[in-house]
Amino acid sequence: MLRLLGRRALCTAALPEAAPITMFGTSGRYANAIYAAAAKNKALGDVADDLALLKETLSASPTLHNFCINPSISREVKAKGIVDLLTSAKASTTTKNAMATLAEGGRMGDVYKVIDMYTDLITAAKGEVKAVITSAEPLPADEMSAIKAQLNSFLEPGQTKINLTTTVDASLISGITVEIGDKFLDASVATQLKKLQGLLKDNLGAAEMPAPPVFK
Repeated sequence: MLRLLGRRALCTAALPEAAPITMFGTSGRYANAIYAAAAKNKALGDVADDLALLKETLSASPTLHNFCINPSISREVKAKGIVDLLTSAKASTTTKNAMATLAEGGRMGDVYKVIDMYTDLITAAKGEVKAVITSAEPLPADEMSAIKAQLNSFLEPGQTKINLTTTVDASLISGITVEIGDKFLDASVATQLKKLQGLLKDNLGAAEMPAPPVFK
C-alpha cells in the first residue's frame, strides 16, 4: 500500500498573492498555476507542505516513484491513485486538484520538476534567494564564511536571506562555481583551462594559415 511519510509544517505567513518570479517551460507553467491557485485559496503553506511531503515520499518509495513515471499506466489511473494517496494524507484540496491536473495532462513524469519549481516560487516569495556553491573539494569553514559574506552583496531590494547549499564536483580541479538566483559565476580552474585551450587553438590555427597573396 502506498503511504506518505510524516508531515512537517512550513511557515509561509504573509506571502504575496502574486509570485515575485515566473517559471518557464511546461513544468514552470504548472508551478505558476499551482501558486496562483494556492494563493487564491489561501493555501500556499499547505500546498508547500503537501508537495514537500510528496517529494520525500516519492524519493523513498520505488513503488510510488514508478507509478508516477511509468508511461504504460493510464492518465486516469494515475490521477485517481495520486488523489487517493493525497486524500489519505489529508492534503489540501488545492494540492489534490493540482496533482490530478498534472496526471490528466500526462505530466506526472515531471512531478519532481513541478514540485521543485513551486518550492522555488515559495522561496522567492519569502524574500529568500537560492544559491548553490560547487567546489572541487569541501571548503574550509573560514573560506565558506567569506564567500557567504560576499554573496549577501547580491541581495536585491525585498530579498532578505540567501538559502545556501553546497556540492562537490572533483572535475572542477580547483576553485568554485556559484549559482545565485539567475546568475552564474565560474571561478573554477577547469573553465580557465578550457578558455586557455581555446585561445591556444585559435592562435595555432592562425599561425598555420598561409600568408595572403601580395599583388603588385
